[in-house]
Amino acid sequence: MGFKDFIQLEEDIQQIAVLSRKVPEEHALIRLILSALATTEELENLVKKDIRKFEREGINYYSVRLTAAGKTRIAPIDPTTYNVLVEITRDKSGRQRIFSYSPTDMDNIIRKYSPRYRKYDAKSLRDAVSKILRDCMFFDDEDYVRDLLEGENFEKVTDFLYDFHPLFSGMWDLDDDDVAEDFIATFSRRTGISDPEEIARIIGEDVERVKGLMRLTDLTWK
Repeated sequence: MGFKDFIQLEEDIQQIAVLSRKVPEEHALIRLILSALATTEELENLVKKDIRKFEREGINYYSVRLTAAGKTRIAPIDPTTYNVLVEITRDKSGRQRIFSYSPTDMDNIIRKYSPRYRKYDAKSLRDAVSKILRDCMFFDDEDYVRDLLEGENFEKVTDFLYDFHPLFSGMWDLDDDDVAEDFIATFSRRTGISDPEEIARIIGEDVERVKGLMRLTDLTWK
């Protein structure tokens, strides 16, 4: 896969992550696929008590316990994903399932936020993130994606994800103005939408912030 293909993948994934923010449950679902490479079966089985934050040697770790076909793994998640999960499960009991979606529902949610000409589902979105992460591994004896999927070497996998995973570094979110500015410019270019109010509505962002960021990149609108 060439460099341009990876850029396209990253732009596609960031769009799916950003556009889903307006529906917290759907956003949480997508963030778990992105951060933990969760499968639809693992997401179906996820309950509130599977979400965990703990400290080890002064470092905070965030994780989910994922179960499918009788096999359980502990996967790192980024702090934002943890916070979204805590928020949507605030009124749930510990043993209550977090999501009520079927696998078909999950695929449809992801398609809804996908770019117009490239529709993703749960599996293809998961595969896209795997490709990006595998491209970041420099040595043949390292396979942090395999370790993530097997629930092994938790701390080393966590370090790898913070170093190379765009969700863990904030590059697939809009908290940072530079990241948000680049995303809005890319989204406008890809969709042909230049009206800041429409962009703000689609991405679930404050209109005045969008207007300010568009001015920084000299984007014009009607």
